[in-house]
Amino acid sequence: MIGILGGTFDPIHNGHLHIASQVLTRLEMEQLQFMPCALPVHRDRPHASVTDRLAMIELSIADQSAFTVNTLELDRDGPSYSVDSLREIHRQTDSVLVLVLGADAFNGFASWKLPCEILQLAHLVVCHRPGFKLTQDNFNEFHVGSALELNDRGSGGILMLEVDAIDCSSSQVRAALDRGKMPRHCLHPAVANYINQHHLYRKPGD
Repeated sequence: MIGILGGTFDPIHNGHLHIASQVLTRLEMEQLQFMPCALPVHRDRPHASVTDRLAMIELSIADQSAFTVNTLELDRDGPSYSVDSLREIHRQTDSVLVLVLGADAFNGFASWKLPCEILQLAHLVVCHRPGFKLTQDNFNEFHVGSALELNDRGSGGILMLEVDAIDCSSSQVRAALDRGKMPRHCLHPAVANYINQHHLYRKPGD
């Protein structure tokens, strides 16, 4: 079973890493791939370049052998659609694929490109904090009750996974850096150093 965690990772932070670790362990995955998008469809363009975002991901997962980076969306021209990426990954492996989403992303899943085909290619694991309001009737017929049920089928299951989340977000990190603060509690030390060295997310002249 291979997990795929997509996003802009602008920048990658400890909240991403903490959730990825929980999913990897609790679903007993063989691997979890971080898949940064080039041109996001449902959000603004990233602030950092492709080169910088990729470098920060690689630095943050260098000490985790089960984590890797999938550059498929960075290598492809045009907007980054999950269904296109899953088609390609599906052609490259016989492993069961699991697309890892946050609860806010899942609440908008019906508006994604070909969501039913996504469910033909992969399972979904929807990570949410206790008390977060989910759209309960969103593809309700695909919901499963446990990780064991995902192993019984090749795709098409949706597992709601309550996770212990760290209160960090990329927007919070960028805002702190814009104010001249380094939010080290939210960043892998190597990522914090990279941001400093390359003067990322700072006002011109800072």
